[in-house]
Amino acid sequence: MLFLRTIKTTRFYLLILLYTFLLAGCAKTSPQLEAPISLEANSVSGAQIFEDTFLAHGGANIDELHDVNVAIDGHWYYLITKIQPEVTDTQFRQQSEERLLLNPQTYAVIYQGEAGTKQVLRTANSIDLAYNGQTSGDERIKTATALTADAFYLFSLGPLALSNRDVEWRRLKDGKEDGASYYRINGKLSPGIGLSESDFVTLWVDKNTMLTFRVHITLEGFESTKGAHVDTTFLNYASVDGFTLPSHFFERVLGPIRIDAHEWWYTGLDINRGLSLDDVRLNNWSDKAQTPASAMQGKKEK
Repeated sequence: MLFLRTIKTTRFYLLILLYTFLLAGCAKTSPQLEAPISLEANSVSGAQIFEDTFLAHGGANIDELHDVNVAIDGHWYYLITKIQPEVTDTQFRQQSEERLLLNPQTYAVIYQGEAGTKQVLRTANSIDLAYNGQTSGDERIKTATALTADAFYLFSLGPLALSNRDVEWRRLKDGKEDGASYYRINGKLSPGIGLSESDFVTLWVDKNTMLTFRVHITLEGFESTKGAHVDTTFLNYASVDGFTLPSHFFERVLGPIRIDAHEWWYTGLDINRGLSLDDVRLNNWSDKAQTPASAMQGKKEK
């Protein structure tokens, strides 16, 4: 049995080495290393592009958006679960009910998976979690969870998540994909994502709709993700009470190697239940918070 386990372990690491060798050349430029372009007269600035995409998502009424409530389903790609087991935590992170509060910024979630439930409460100053009702003090897992919580808060709200962040947006060279052209803007987030002091983010913005199409971020907030960067593409959107929110997501690791990581989509969405921090306490969600997100059409094919 030991011999067989050794063979399996060896095969796994050989697989990682093979992927690293094949894909290292495909790695993309990190948001931390992006170079801004020199703007010509009458060019649209990075700050203006952010303002336009913010408004396209409903930002003019951001003070009226108090909470966002979603139900999520999705799937993980195999290799990322082996490379980053603490971050993916796939035995628990399969389906979820998630509650996002904008003021004060709060991300609360109950995950369901083969191993049971994982509950998370992330505020601007704290991270708490519990597995199957038992609070966890594992600092490594808490750090990884803070990273994913902050990333999902950003992915779920798109540019609306950055409404109160002081970011100097720089315009980058435009991007093209599948025949479409996108503005690209880049900025530094301080504090960063998770427990990092700072991270960098690049937004891809559709030139026709001005909706944010992709979010590309660094991941300095966890030891094993330092130097890595990922992007998440918004494959579909949902409109609710004047706000346009992404509702189908596809995430890739782009460096130091390039691999597919995670695809997920909303099966439920509603806003403005009037939730407060007291409604989403760890292991003690109120009835108002526990009510499942309003059902909606789930995944749409790419």
